Amino acid sequence: MMRTAKTMAKECALMATDEAAYRLLGLTIIALVPALFWTGVVAAIGSAIGQPPSAITLVTVGAAIATFLFTAATTLFARLGWQGRPD
Repeated sequence: MMRTAKTMAKECALMATDEAAYRLLGLTIIALVPALFWTGVVAAIGSAIGQPPSAITLVTVGAAIATFLFTAATTLFARLGWQGRPD
């Protein structure tokens, strides 16, 4: 079976799309897991001392942590490359 340039281009486009999807999934996990953990810690500490934080406070803390981690991870990956090697 001969492969034409058109079919090879389609395969390369699909591979690039898959890689981008995995990269986005990885960045989302890197940002959300610690954000959820630390938001839970803030809620637990607040409840333990008798002043549970409001829902808006917890959402703000979680969003701030997730945004910071997503930005930091994106910057590091752009600088080091996805595999962690300098360009």
